[in-house]
Amino acid sequence: MADFERESVADALERAIADADHLTARHAGAVAAARALAAKIDAWDVIVRWAIDDAGPAGRPAVPPNDNVSLPSFLKFLDALQLVPAPTEKAKPGPTSTASPAQQALNEMRKGLSIVS
Repeated sequence: MADFERESVADALERAIADADHLTARHAGAVAAARALAAKIDAWDVIVRWAIDDAGPAGRPAVPPNDNVSLPSFLKFLDALQLVPAPTEKAKPGPTSTASPAQQALNEMRKGLSIVS
């Protein structure tokens, strides 16, 4: 397993972009959006603290302490930029046959037949 040091989302993104040979100028918009979102993710706790302090006791509505949109959106940007490895799929077992041995033999024989017109 690779050894990953703790780093900010923005720093990890920059490292991934630097290692990506396939990115070209046409990816600039998605890269800029991913950078902006990474900065927001890294600053979220500070932003929430500022908003809560700014709201005061009877001020603006309460700010949610968590953000359940930014990380999934960021992962979509990484996927669009092909900065996330494709998932490895394991072969899924098919359904278990309930046919009798005689029926299974007949089915195997039928696979070799062709329709003649």
